Amino acid sequence: MRRVAKGGTRRPAAGVFALLRVCVAGAVVAGVLVVGVAGGGPAGAAAARGARADLSAPDLPDRLQAMLDRLVREGGNVRNGALLIEGPGFQWKGASGVAFAESGLAMLPDDSFNLDSMVKMMTATIVMKLVESGRLGLDDPIAKHLPRPLMTGLHVYEGRDYSDSITVRHLLNHSSGLADDWADPAFLNLIIEEPERRWTPEATVGYIKRNCPPHFPPGKGFQYSDPGYNLLGLIIEERTGRPLHQVFREQILAPLGMNHTYRPSNEAPRPSASGRGPSERFLDDMECTLVPSVLTADWAGGGMISTTEDMNRFLRTFARNEIFRDPSTRDQMFRWIESGPYHNYGYGISRVLFDRSEKPGHAGLGTIWGHAGSSHCFAFYWPREEITMVGTLNQLAYEGSLYDTLALIMRTLLGVTPPPKAG
Repeated sequence: MRRVAKGGTRRPAAGVFALLRVCVAGAVVAGVLVVGVAGGGPAGAAAARGARADLSAPDLPDRLQAMLDRLVREGGNVRNGALLIEGPGFQWKGASGVAFAESGLAMLPDDSFNLDSMVKMMTATIVMKLVESGRLGLDDPIAKHLPRPLMTGLHVYEGRDYSDSITVRHLLNHSSGLADDWADPAFLNLIIEEPERRWTPEATVGYIKRNCPPHFPPGKGFQYSDPGYNLLGLIIEERTGRPLHQVFREQILAPLGMNHTYRPSNEAPRPSASGRGPSERFLDDMECTLVPSVLTADWAGGGMISTTEDMNRFLRTFARNEIFRDPSTRDQMFRWIESGPYHNYGYGISRVLFDRSEKPGHAGLGTIWGHAGSSHCFAFYWPREEITMVGTLNQLAYEGSLYDTLALIMRTLLGVTPPPKAG
């Protein structure tokens, strides 16, 4: 990891890293949006309720680019961003800022970037493919598919061992009660202090067994857990007899033509443009795009590189329900549990119900679903408008709410946001 100056006051590294889990899944989002959602008063809310996106508006591409420029320019520690919007008869891709600090090369719309927890939606999709084929059951105890040493002492809550009660379903919707290693400051310090370390999924599970007690019995709440998704990755490998990155390639990436999506810890780069690596991701002023400790600890819950075009291809195929042989398989993934005041979680999918939010700038926007990542990246579908929104701001320590960013994009599409400030 290397530090890159951009002016302003730099926070201590350990304090910055504590922000890394802000908005990992759209489940918990904190902070105040630097840019803000304009038009947030009662009149603006009413306008949003009655508006529909006019994707044929000739000024829409310019409005989207101006909005993206503003997010990057006014985002404090944001250095670059990319965004893709697609709806009926319309597709727009844009970029802003500098992709590589040392060279000063501008960000391109087709530049690749870290997906972070956006990967969980694909991991869950592979699990459901195994369920559809009969090789796995949602209510299977995970102990049926994982080695006993890994399961021993996995979930001990208030003196009772619930390890053998955890099911595949519990891992998919984060209701197992297992803790999240990334929420533990000591684990984050290990990531920083040993950036070249290659974590195994078993090691991340071992870490929470030793250091992070479960939060509740299986099925009795919601607690986001990256090690839970690493357990799903191990189950995928056990059921298929193949390494996880190969299963991704065979089941999703190759069939959908996601030619610039790959797992850098296990595969050769698949550059989206000749001579260009992934656009730089930052933790405040610390460049951390291809750090082995981060990529390998994420594993089945992250650790991949892609482009807005590739992720849009996955999201739109998923939205059309063309991934599974049986359409009802996808519908099972929309079995929601409460994960926050105005958001739910299904099987690897986050749903945002803006009309339940108390923020005026959210009113009238309806519902979206998809997944987000910790570097302020996202892939969401807006069913009301049949629009996909895929993008990144490549900043792990972004001091704002992803929901506000998404609301700003949606209001720009509806034409109810005033033009950005000049300058």
